[in-house]
This record gives sequence, structure tokens and C-alpha cells, in this order.
Amino acid sequence: MKKAILLLMHQGKSYTEEVAAATAGLGLSLVALSSRPEMPEVLEASRRHLADCVVTEEPELHSGDVEKAVRELADRGYRVEAALATFEGYRLLMAELNGRLGARDCAEPALRLCLDKYELRRHLFAEGLSEVRLHRVAPGVTPELDASARWFVKPVRGASSFATFVLDDIDDLADLPAIQEQMRSDRRMKAIFMDRYDFLVEEYVEGPEFSFETFLLDGRIHHLCVHEKARVERLERTVLEGMSVSPPVSLDRELVLAGADHVTRCLAALAGHGLTDGAFHVEVKYWESRKRWEIIEINPRMGGSLINPSVQAVTGQSLLDLWTGSLLLPDAERDAFHDRLAQASQVEALRTGAPTRATVFLSKYGEKGRTVDTIRFEPPTRPPRILRVHVAAGTELDASDRGICLMDALWDVAADRLEAETDFLDRHATEHFHVRYR
Repeated sequence: MKKAILLLMHQGKSYTEEVAAATAGLGLSLVALSSRPEMPEVLEASRRHLADCVVTEEPELHSGDVEKAVRELADRGYRVEAALATFEGYRLLMAELNGRLGARDCAEPALRLCLDKYELRRHLFAEGLSEVRLHRVAPGVTPELDASARWFVKPVRGASSFATFVLDDIDDLADLPAIQEQMRSDRRMKAIFMDRYDFLVEEYVEGPEFSFETFLLDGRIHHLCVHEKARVERLERTVLEGMSVSPPVSLDRELVLAGADHVTRCLAALAGHGLTDGAFHVEVKYWESRKRWEIIEINPRMGGSLINPSVQAVTGQSLLDLWTGSLLLPDAERDAFHDRLAQASQVEALRTGAPTRATVFLSKYGEKGRTVDTIRFEPPTRPPRILRVHVAAGTELDASDRGICLMDALWDVAADRLEAETDFLDRHATEHFHVRYR
């Protein structure tokens, strides 16, 4: 029997090439269980990186699919030692299987708490780690909101900024049933919601937003990298993150470190629920009027877009490599792994005043329901080191209230000229990115 890691793939892809490289480095085979892809060619491209693959007939995976696949792969000569899911909708399936196999992972209750944005906020508030007031939105009931505050609407579970918006008018809550129907019918994203389609309204935290790319091992918390969401665009029913910069540009070093310490306290407050291991993408804001940090989301997974390449450029370490390597890490190698995380940490470099590398990456989004006629990004100077165009001519974009990403691009930049580099690349990308619709 060949020892293998099982990748839980969503509709034919889930960072397959990168996970395959990480798995090969451990001397293990990579096998996969995939939900049925919308386009067969997507899965065919992924198969090149897999030792074997099981595909279901449904567009999303369920617990029974995982058990069946493990048995089927065993019949084909592969003994699954651990599971990995980069797609948030399968994070609980990953933990469930890892719990049975004895692989290193968080306990399911901790993950469920992180994924439930309403219960997470209540927990942090009760622990004295949040001052954000919130209300659950009940069908047919208008919550009584303090008119002197601003309020923000978001799904209790979700991703890709699906239906996240500032509540300018209480009557806008009447749109939620139509949005919930979108959530139920969105074939690509439905699994993210895990059969939860309810909403919350919480106090809007006014201030700059950041994400900490954080790794936990045995409950010890390592902040590898921090990104500032330097360009944010608010549309009618979604919020788009247009540019991320690492390290941050708008706050001084001491405030960033205070943010890291706040995230550490919040994650530590979940340790008793079993939040102990894995990669996390923690979104936080600095509430300027109150001079305090607030958690926005604790995502028990790696960040999307170009987060992983950015982390690797800044720290020299890939989150996917670290996450894959930690699943079956022998106890004798834990101290060395902690040292590896500490030495790579950009946040620790900021703490000690050591030099740190820097990146800027941007994303361009499309108009929902439109069909792309042409798309191009061909800057005459300063081409990005990484460029990923996600659509082609003829692509019909989903009619969905979520971020529909057309392109991602990443640059390595000078850390001592970060603000100027950010402004230049913002103008540069705006000028040379062109998309036309039919």
C-alpha cells in the first residue's frame, strides 16, 4: 500500500499543482476526491498532478463521499494518512477524516465556531475581546438598530464577499430573501454555506482592514505575514478587495504589532474548543474612532487570491507546504517546525526591526451577469511577476452578488518605498487593464 494524502477538491481544482509538490516533498502520493466539475477539462488539467482521483456525481462533496472514496482508494492500493481541503466548504470534512485517522488538525467544534460568524462574534464579545454589537436577522422581523451607529450585513457563513454590505437603509434587508435564493442556486459557491443561509447585522467597524496569515501548531500561534487591504471597493451588495500590500503602509509598526497581539489573544480564546493546528486567514480592522483592533473573520484555511505566493515571497515559506507538512508531523520534529515558523515570520521581523521583503498584489473584478468580449493586461513596463487571468473571451460571468475575479497580479516591491510603489502600481494597473463586454 502506498501512503497518501487525500485532497478534497471542489469541482476539479483546489491548488492541485502546489499541493502535489508539497506532498511529493514528503515522499507521499497525492490522491483526490472531487465533486463533479462544471467543465470536464478543469479536472483533466488537475489529474496530471494526481496519483489517483475519485469523482462524485454531485457538484459538492458530503461526508459519505469521503468515507466511500477512502475505501475505493484503498482497493486501488493507496492508504490515506491525512486529508487536506483548501476550499472552505470542505474544511469540516477534512477535520472529520483527520480526526478518524489521527492526523494533526483542529477539533470540529472549534472550526464550527470560526465558521459561524454570529457565534464567533458572541464568543469574542463575551470574552471581552470585541465591542461590536450584533443582531441575528430573523425572517420577517426588522431588528431594532441604534440609529446613531452604522451597521453591516453579512451571511452567518460565507466567502468571496458574498452579500456583504453597509446597511444604508433598513429597508434594504427586504432584499435578503432574493439574495438567499442566489446562495441556494449558486452552483459554484453553494457548498461554502454548508446549508446555512441566514444573515447577521453587526456594528460597522470604520477603519483600515488587514489580514494575518497565521499558522498554529500544538496551540502555539505564529503570525507569518500581514497584508493591508489597501484598495477596497464597495458595490451595491458586495465589497471587493482590489489591492493587498505587505507589510502594511497606513499604520506604524507598533500599531501593527498591537494588532498581531490582539489576534493572538482571540485565537488563544478558542484553544479550549480545540483550535490547535493549521493555516488561518484572520481578517481584522483597526477601529479608528475607538483606537482598538477588532476581528472581522477567523477563516480556518489559507487565504485566497495570491495570498500564498505573497507569503512565500515575503517569508520564503509556502503556507501550503507548511500545512501539508504539519498534518503528519512526527512529535520529535515539532520543535524544529516551530523554529522554522518563528524564523520565517514577517511579524517577528517587524517586532525586532529586522529587514522584511514586500509585495503588492491586485485583483480585478467583473460585472455580474455580463459576457466577456475581450480582456487583456499588457503593461509596457513593470510587468507583474505573477499574472493569472481567470476568464477568456466568451466567458459568461455569474449573475451573483459576490466578487467575480477576472485577474490577479503580483509584484515584488521595495519595502522602503512601499507607499510610492502602491500608488504607482494602482495607477499602472488601472491604465493597462482592459475588459470589454458584449
